Amino acid sequence: MLSSLAQSVALSTGLAYRSPTNALIRSAQLSTTSLHNTKPPPTSTSTTIYEEVTPDLTIDPTDPLSQFRIYEQLRGPLNMPKLKRFFLRRPTTIALRIATILRICQETKNEWDDCAPIGGDTKESDDAFMIDDLPPSERGKVLCARVSSMGPVAIKAAQTLSQRPDIVGHEACTALKTLQTRNLPFENGLAHAILRESLGWEGPIAPNLVDNEGEDVEVAECLFAWMSVDPIAVASLGQVYQAKLHDGRLVAVKIQRPDGTQLLCTDTISFKLVWAILDKLRTYTTNNELPKGLVMEIVDRVARDMTNELDYVLEARNAKLFEESLEFLGFVKTPDIVEEFLTDRILVTEWVNGDHLENLGTKEEKLAMTRMAVEACTASLVLTGFVHADPHEGNLMLDTDGNMVFLDFGLMSNVDESVMEAFACGIRSCLAEDWVGVTTAFQDAGFIDDPIVWRPDTDTQWQNFEKVDVDTGENLGLETLAEDLGRAMLSVDGGTSKFGALATVLNTELSGNWKMKTPAYVILLVRTFLTLEGIAARVDPTFNIYEIAMPWAVRRSLSPSTQKGIQTLRGALLTEDNRIQWGRFMELAEEALRVPAPTDGTEKLKDDGKGTQTDAARAAAMSDAINALMGSPGGAVLRRAIVDLDSVDLVQRLLSKESRTLRHKAVLAMTDSVKEQRLKRKAEKKLKKQALQTGTELAKTQNVEGEVRNMSETALRIKRKQKRTAQKVTLFLIMKHVRRQFANPITFVRASYLTLRLLLGLTRQSLMRKIRSKLRRRQTQSLGAVNGDAVHGNFTKP
Repeated sequence: MLSSLAQSVALSTGLAYRSPTNALIRSAQLSTTSLHNTKPPPTSTSTTIYEEVTPDLTIDPTDPLSQFRIYEQLRGPLNMPKLKRFFLRRPTTIALRIATILRICQETKNEWDDCAPIGGDTKESDDAFMIDDLPPSERGKVLCARVSSMGPVAIKAAQTLSQRPDIVGHEACTALKTLQTRNLPFENGLAHAILRESLGWEGPIAPNLVDNEGEDVEVAECLFAWMSVDPIAVASLGQVYQAKLHDGRLVAVKIQRPDGTQLLCTDTISFKLVWAILDKLRTYTTNNELPKGLVMEIVDRVARDMTNELDYVLEARNAKLFEESLEFLGFVKTPDIVEEFLTDRILVTEWVNGDHLENLGTKEEKLAMTRMAVEACTASLVLTGFVHADPHEGNLMLDTDGNMVFLDFGLMSNVDESVMEAFACGIRSCLAEDWVGVTTAFQDAGFIDDPIVWRPDTDTQWQNFEKVDVDTGENLGLETLAEDLGRAMLSVDGGTSKFGALATVLNTELSGNWKMKTPAYVILLVRTFLTLEGIAARVDPTFNIYEIAMPWAVRRSLSPSTQKGIQTLRGALLTEDNRIQWGRFMELAEEALRVPAPTDGTEKLKDDGKGTQTDAARAAAMSDAINALMGSPGGAVLRRAIVDLDSVDLVQRLLSKESRTLRHKAVLAMTDSVKEQRLKRKAEKKLKKQALQTGTELAKTQNVEGEVRNMSETALRIKRKQKRTAQKVTLFLIMKHVRRQFANPITFVRASYLTLRLLLGLTRQSLMRKIRSKLRRRQTQSLGAVNGDAVHGNFTKP
């Protein structure tokens, strides 16, 4: 039975099966193969299993890296057939690795359970998030050491969990956070050997290092003018030293672990073998919840992405692309690469003067940094499609100029256009509590099948949802799932504000009756946003990740690139005969005109408990998106729809009684816009004056929340160019539709009458606001004078 199972598993993983005894004997024979014996082992004519696999190397006691060289042939893009052939010759390596992981996991659990938690169980405490500022407990230190000893895959998982106290508890979170920058280091001697070999350097590394064997060396003879003796940070696949170049620049020197390739490749095959066994065992049970091969596909995807982390040349290229892709934000930076030291195992970057989140002084600074990090990642998710997949606190810094600095670009996600549009739709729909829209986004992103698969209860088999509308014949699967989703989302804490709440609903509330899928591409994306949300929740428990994502979701929705997205946008705005979709137009107009602007340049929008801040985000998002898209290539679909719009019909509708409220709100919005522009000009003059006085090279900008941010000159140039182009395009579109109104005397009179009414309303509102402002000012002055007289006793009795 066991032999048959082993044969089946070997076939399912692509490995040829051998009996355990023969495999062990063969492994022992191959492990003694001499370096000088270049004759390949015999191969079978039916199965070539040794192709491209180098014979084992003997360990050279004079070479500290010799024990790792056998695995260097696996370096490069993930080659699964080559990995299988390599480890087929080393079955004991895989067996020992699996046994070691299982042993460490069991020991860790026992050690954790045997020690009493500090302060009791803090997982459910309302104030538990404050515990993150405490040092890790003793059992937490043991936990970190155990996890770190299991290698990079375990460390990556632990880094994600370190941001999720709702999953593992706050004590474990506090402990696991140290794995972001303080893992178990490898020997400095190995680091120096890798540095020398990778750079082809035979001289001393730095004058202060002990490997100079006590000899006095000149600074000019060394690779660096100075280098820290021990690493200042230790990541999962490398460790970082601080050094000084001969030109005086401080740099960070990142050196890859010598066993990085070995651990990643071994863990990849180990996971595939374990899941192949589980897949085979599931065929003997009736509980087959996961589609066969799904987990294997996910393992392949994660392994491929993590293997990319071993190529520092690729990481340097990723860093540059990431900064360039988000240059329109104006506050995203990456460390400059020192190109002359760049190899696949060595990465030298200029030193960043700044702080990580835990070292920032005030909550306002922490919140500003968190907002920028979330904004950058959501913009990359729905606009650029190039996402940082490892944004834990150790990889985020706020520099002294107020810029958001991202570090470590080995783990990145590339997102397809269709997925970007689906996520954008999901974000907007979730904030609007449009559960049909959220469910449609799930279907477009591949989380649920089409047709939808469900079951009435967990004891029945999965089946297509067959219920249809008796009038239209439309399948009701989407709407029924949306109803269940809406009830579940509104019943959990943070249902419309937290990504983790959505994940919980899908995995626990709905997956029993509705068949959900986890596409391989989404694993790193989920990791990104669970990590960011965990950071945000520690800074502000009420943080709404969807609100921060709103501007970019709106922009993507208005600039589709797929055929389905283009048809959806055009169908949402226009009918087949190019008349306005009046219902949708009213919704968009209400959304854009919902919240008045602040009364001055620094006032922040307060949350009144009914979603005022969310409304402000929607209004600002809509305005910013339209302004940006009108002057950019991405707005071609939107501009085409505006050109095709039947403006004659629109004017007639705007003059109808049903548009009375809309006209009034439009007048209020125009009045606010005029005042806002006046205040903005004053603020810009003030900032320019300050910039001239301080000599700063960066201008400032203010977001919806009232935070003042740095804005790079590149971003300002982009915004100015978009603004100029948008003004020209808008004028062109207005004149085109004005000419259409002139084509008929009746339509011309209607358009003129509508314009006159709006202008008169604008004038009236402006005058009324000035009068009210003067009355309030006089009243305030009068009260101040009366209070002053009362304090000094200068008042007359009646």
